[in-house]
Amino acid sequence: MRRLASSWRQGEHVFISGSTGSGKTVLGRHIDQIRLNAGGSVVVFIAKMRPDKTILEDYRGWTRWKRWKRYHTASENRILLWPDTSRMKLRDALAHQREVFGEALETLGKIGTWTLDIDEGLYTTHPSFLGFAQEVAMLHALGRASNLTIITKAQRPSHIPLIVYSSASHAFIGRTQERTDIQRLSELGGRESSKSLQNMISSQGRHDFLWVPVAPDWPAENVNTRK
Repeated sequence: MRRLASSWRQGEHVFISGSTGSGKTVLGRHIDQIRLNAGGSVVVFIAKMRPDKTILEDYRGWTRWKRWKRYHTASENRILLWPDTSRMKLRDALAHQREVFGEALETLGKIGTWTLDIDEGLYTTHPSFLGFAQEVAMLHALGRASNLTIITKAQRPSHIPLIVYSSASHAFIGRTQERTDIQRLSELGGRESSKSLQNMISSQGRHDFLWVPVAPDWPAENVNTRK
């Protein structure tokens, strides 16, 4: 985390992939803290329909917003944007989430400066769910100019738009054996070849992530979320 903090600047994006229970939320929380330590503001998109023990524990002390606020106090710099859909039918819940997250994406695209942590990359971008692939892709492309940083989490690399790879400065990749995932990972570039990345990823444990610093000229290295 110290090495990441020394090279990762506001406006640069991060991608995290890993299976359920591998520690994506734990890792993302530590990465969020780097931006907070640098005086930044972080908003995490949470789409869970029911209270989630992992979210509540990992983000203890954060402020929950059920709707996006265009105006907020200076102390509100650690935000969980978590729409209240607990009593809604599925269709109504989906429509409500689209409204809340859509307004936030529009505002963040205009003001920049924030760090946006997307907890469920597939759910946020896929047309069967929230369908914000175009908006997320545009913010990745234009975010650096407005100092908007995006942290995107997904269960598999092949689940999210390609621009997340091409615009990422740092990636944390959990274990995968899927050919489509490995093909996507070759888009990361950096010092490591696609074959080298594949070998390192295939030998990982359940709670291991391979940190690939795409921009700095550093070798990839392993991160374990249980240590």
